[in-house]
Amino acid sequence: MKINSTRFGTIEIDEKDILTFPEGLVGFAAYKRFFIYNNEKKLPFFWLHSVENPNLAFVICDPLIFFSDYKVAVRKQELSILNIKDLAKAITCTIISISRNPFRMTANLQGPLVINTENRKGKQLVLVDGNYTTRHTIMLKDESMEMPQGVLVPRKSAAGVGANDSIVVS
Repeated sequence: MKINSTRFGTIEIDEKDILTFPEGLVGFAAYKRFFIYNNEKKLPFFWLHSVENPNLAFVICDPLIFFSDYKVAVRKQELSILNIKDLAKAITCTIISISRNPFRMTANLQGPLVINTENRKGKQLVLVDGNYTTRHTIMLKDESMEMPQGVLVPRKSAAGVGANDSIVVS
């Protein structure tokens, strides 16, 4: 399938790579279908690009790259729309805001994206516990610029292959 993008021109994507956010994203509820794109293949940042709107794309990354102690406390019913049977098959991403100065980036840790890699459904959570904000400053350092394991390839950890280290279900 060909997608027209105002940022990247025409992009060829496989239909199986489309993610569905049944509730849309905060502020963009009308758009439900997205794909993840990385044209440089070497940075920890990816694009969450709308299939329906060629102008709509968000920079995302694995939050554990920059915030190793990041935890998303969520009730089981909040994730029910995703039909997650195995938490190890879920990934967590955050939307990144980049100002004119690329070294002044922030992460929306209050509104993480959780994606079920098995059925390719996603949901943006809105955390209300007060530990996180929509603009956490990202401190860039050389070792943080490695390719993450978490985006569409579940993270490997001490808890086992594919364990999701950032979601805590209650």
